[in-house]
Amino acid sequence: MYVADYEAVVKLSDGFNGADLRNVCTEAGLFAIRAEREYVIQEDFMKAVRKVSDNKKLESKLDYKPV
Repeated sequence: MYVADYEAVVKLSDGFNGADLRNVCTEAGLFAIRAEREYVIQEDFMKAVRKVSDNKKLESKLDYKPV
C-alpha cells in the first residue's frame, strides 16, 4: 500500500470547495490510468491539484457580455 503525503495536497488546495476536491481525485485517477497503473501515487495528486488550480484561475477570467 502506498501512503501519500496529504499535507502537501491540502496546502496546495487551500480554498478549494468540495467539487474542486472531487475533481482533484478524478484527475489523479486519470493520471494513474494514463500511466497504466491501478493505483494513485502522490505525484498524481500533485499534478491533479496543479491542473485544477490552473483551471480555477481561468474560470474566474471568463467575462460574459450581454448580446
